[in-house]
Amino acid sequence: MQDSLFGAQPADPQETLEEINEELLKRAKKLPQFKERVFIFGEGERGAKAAVVGESPGPPDIESGRPFMGPAGQMLERILSSIGLARSDCYLTNVVKVISQGDEITPEWLSFFTPYLHRELAAARPRLVIAFGNTPTRALLRTKKPISQLRGEFHDYDGTPLMPTFNPAYLLRDPTRKREVWEDMKKVRALLASG
Repeated sequence: MQDSLFGAQPADPQETLEEINEELLKRAKKLPQFKERVFIFGEGERGAKAAVVGESPGPPDIESGRPFMGPAGQMLERILSSIGLARSDCYLTNVVKVISQGDEITPEWLSFFTPYLHRELAAARPRLVIAFGNTPTRALLRTKKPISQLRGEFHDYDGTPLMPTFNPAYLLRDPTRKREVWEDMKKVRALLASG
């Protein structure tokens, strides 16, 4: 696959999310691996309290055309409501913008979509970022460390606080990790309350 089409372009603070989405779709549809795929873009207001970033949209997102639907989305909504946030308080997006089961996401896919994600978050301007899972955490923090080593503490993401934590879909498979996510979310709540 060719090098990322977004890599050399710095984020333009005047870019709109619509312009970025249009450009991504136009470029992705020229590539055979994305030509027939269903795309699900981020949703939410610019300047949201938090940006919620997951790995990729899944089959439950197809009908509504919105990210974080189905059982994992319901788990996400419970996590957010536990700290006083609603979906409408957040900008919700994924690293990869095409419907995926996760196992088909390759390093090439990530190198195509990740620079776009950086531009998207620059345009969205959230107060803080919550990275749910390994893929968004590694993409945003430009690291190879696993989520288990990074979660629980805020990290600097281009001047914005970023909290890595476990993915809601993972919690459905391993509920024993819910306590750790709750500890992470209490820190998010405290940061939001402080300013």
